[in-house]
Amino acid sequence: PSDDLSRFMKIVARLKWKLPFLAEGYRLATLDPSTSDTDVSHAEIMFKIDFHEYYALLERAIVHLLGIFGTNVSSAFGQTHLAQHGAPLSSHRYHANVLEALQDPNSPLYPVLGQGEVHEQLQRAKELRNRWKTADMTKKERERDRWATARRKEKVMPLASYNFEMILAAIFQGLEDAYLLAKQHTVESEVAGAGAGEREDQDGDWDFIVDAMDWEAV
Repeated sequence: PSDDLSRFMKIVARLKWKLPFLAEGYRLATLDPSTSDTDVSHAEIMFKIDFHEYYALLERAIVHLLGIFGTNVSSAFGQTHLAQHGAPLSSHRYHANVLEALQDPNSPLYPVLGQGEVHEQLQRAKELRNRWKTADMTKKERERDRWATARRKEKVMPLASYNFEMILAAIFQGLEDAYLLAKQHTVESEVAGAGAGEREDQDGDWDFIVDAMDWEAV
């Protein structure tokens, strides 16, 4: 548990560092094109890509939280199911499984991340992540991509209609509450296994962050 807790804390630190840049991207992306020198349409595409990458880190943090309590997330569903045109469903199923694992009433994380406003905002963030994964595709690329084609049928809401401050504030509050539970659990686990020897200090090991940047990118 202590390894997962350390990695969770490092990813959350990364998320907090990126937050002001994400906020500035949103500001630029929602400017009035008629009164701004900013290329607002380009800023909107860049913001959507940034948010897609931001959610990947958020999801990774949640996976480490689950790992603290011994829960491993699987994408096994997609290994035996193929979408039309031969595209594997495993990655899509995996993203859904991460949030579904939080909804297990037996999970210690259920009260803080698996229900209520926090879970609703996590679901919303995941939905936007899915919707914007093709944000930088050209028209021809979208026509060839079945996922993008399916998304075109959905109603597109203006970017300014999403309250990202509210979405992320709720999520970070949930992460703070989850951290307290995880820290307590880790301390109790270390006390119970005190005779097993101390773990090596891994505070300088940030290699996993590099993996997280490309992790489950589909």
